[in-house]
Amino acid sequence: MTLEQMLARQQAIVNAAKVQQRDLSEAEKSEFDNLQRSIDAIRASASNTLTGNSGTPEPVNVEDLQRQAMEAERQRTIDIDSLCRSFGYDAQEYIKEGKSLDEVRALILEKQIAEKKPSSVGIIQDEGDKFRAAAKDGLSLRVGLQVEKPAPGATELRNLSLRELAKETLRLEGVANASRLSDDELLRQYMTPTSLFTGIMDQTARTVFEKAYTEASTTYQLWTKRGTLKDFRPTKTYQVGTAGELLLVPENGELKHDAPNAEAGPQRQLLTFGRQFTMSRQAFINDDVDFISTIPALYAQSARLGINRLVYQLLAKNPAIWDGKQLFSSDNGNISSVGSAPSVEALSDMRIKMRNQKAAGGEVKLNIPAKFMLVPTALETKAGQLIGASVDPAQTNPNIPNPFFNSFTIISDAELDEATENGVKEWYLTADQLRSPIQVDYLNGVDMPTIVMKQPPAGQLGYMWDIYIDYGVTIVDYKTAIKNNGQ
Repeated sequence: MTLEQMLARQQAIVNAAKVQQRDLSEAEKSEFDNLQRSIDAIRASASNTLTGNSGTPEPVNVEDLQRQAMEAERQRTIDIDSLCRSFGYDAQEYIKEGKSLDEVRALILEKQIAEKKPSSVGIIQDEGDKFRAAAKDGLSLRVGLQVEKPAPGATELRNLSLRELAKETLRLEGVANASRLSDDELLRQYMTPTSLFTGIMDQTARTVFEKAYTEASTTYQLWTKRGTLKDFRPTKTYQVGTAGELLLVPENGELKHDAPNAEAGPQRQLLTFGRQFTMSRQAFINDDVDFISTIPALYAQSARLGINRLVYQLLAKNPAIWDGKQLFSSDNGNISSVGSAPSVEALSDMRIKMRNQKAAGGEVKLNIPAKFMLVPTALETKAGQLIGASVDPAQTNPNIPNPFFNSFTIISDAELDEATENGVKEWYLTADQLRSPIQVDYLNGVDMPTIVMKQPPAGQLGYMWDIYIDYGVTIVDYKTAIKNNGQ
């Protein structure tokens, strides 16, 4: 096809679309673009050969130019098709769009990055890794832990005593005479925190510890606010109040400046709480696996119960807070005027007091809704009867509804019963967790105690663990809790 024929064909394509009042179809666009590339190639070659060094026009061989253009197009198609097949992509889209080979390379690279995930690198476990996994799961099964998918060999290793397990690990670590070592030699020479056996012991104790801590019977986490601090320095907080009311602005008037009200609030600070326990030489020799299943669990429960006790002691002891007043006082307007066991009348009074608390530095009422009813175990039944009844239990007329039916979450904790002399009668209403009167902070948000196996001091045989946790319990608001002193 000559240059004139190519131009004529392009014009025919355009004219056909105009007559039918439509856009070019995909096939027409592709043909038009292919013709244009051939035309551009012919013109580019012609411009390079029209003028020689003397500036005199030289004759042009149009057929050669056409042949060169067709060969260039054919080569482009072949190269793109070959490249796309190598990566599993369809080349036709790129060929129709007139993409150059370099453009297709760039597009394929982008697709590879977006679509192809890096192939996973297989990690080949050696015998030590396999044994460690099986031994840890086997010991966990022996002490009574639930292991969802035990490692291969765990069920066989669960039958080994601690001494047999220790000697088997030493054999894997290259101690040729491990089977002939006495119990004291095992403890004295080989049972360091870096050995395979002690690592298995430590991992099992840690699993027991974390499970027991999570399952400890505490209630503070259900209604207190959780926070985080980055270090142990005292952190001052503020009670944010309200902003000034928006004022009427007359035409061409100016807006008056205002600053939100705020008051100095509590000071939060972290403290460290910890213990240390040891598995003795006698426990090891006696194959006392109950030690691993019970002692770490006891300390885990103690750690969390300690937080629970501190929270309820702080609530019930009614200490002076940051403003110098007691947490519950007439000045703070958070003591019920109806001292009684849980009742409709008492709840109504306490709800009114919480809703009528005012924002710091202002007269705006906060309308705080109560969510939790905190009661000692002595009042748990009565509170349940009240909140679970659709009618008022105190009324003889069954047609009088209970306005507090299923309106509060009851939380009962034994710590309240003996927190004060009148603990079995005192109870509380508090707001939701975001506005809880008490906040429990943890160092960098870590609420799980750290348990670390350590080398025992010289002259002491056995295994030693340190347990510690960093937290702080702070009264952060008096407006979101109402106390009832009971009968």
